[in-house]
Amino acid sequence: MNNKGSTLVLLVIVIALVIVLGASVLNVSVKQYEIKKFNIDSKSSFYISETGLNEAYVKSCALIDESIIKALQMAEGYLLLNPPNKIEAENIFITNYKDYLRTNIENRIEAESNPSVQIWNDDTLCFIDDALTVVLKSSYLHENNIDKITGVELVISVPDFNDVSDGSYDARNYIQFQNWNS
Repeated sequence: MNNKGSTLVLLVIVIALVIVLGASVLNVSVKQYEIKKFNIDSKSSFYISETGLNEAYVKSCALIDESIIKALQMAEGYLLLNPPNKIEAENIFITNYKDYLRTNIENRIEAESNPSVQIWNDDTLCFIDDALTVVLKSSYLHENNIDKITGVELVISVPDFNDVSDGSYDARNYIQFQNWNS
């Protein structure tokens, strides 16, 4: 009789151990799934944040092209009145190009959507040695509250007046990414 009772106790202990082991394995599996889902969501957020920077690049190229056209119109208008003074026309082109770009770049690039893109320059945007450096930060907030921020410096240069007046230019040649970070 004693044997039968001890077998029952042993069976209950074994069943309890199997249940605890099964619950542990299930718990580990659930945690692994949550970690994998977090990593997938995190990578997705990162790439969508980078998309914001790529969109800013496209908008910047369009603005550069627009700035070139406006500045060229001003310079050509000056040359119609003063044909021999090409140096002054070039100065007018450069000045108007820089002014148009500086005046419009914030409105064109910054986006409050998701991903949001903001200009993070410490001071006023200005050209130094015919180059404008714009520090951009793009942020994407995933539905699971995963926030990814990426940044880049857009360096926009002044095109050569002769190339522009000849029509042999590509706006993408006057912009480049530097110091990409995440």
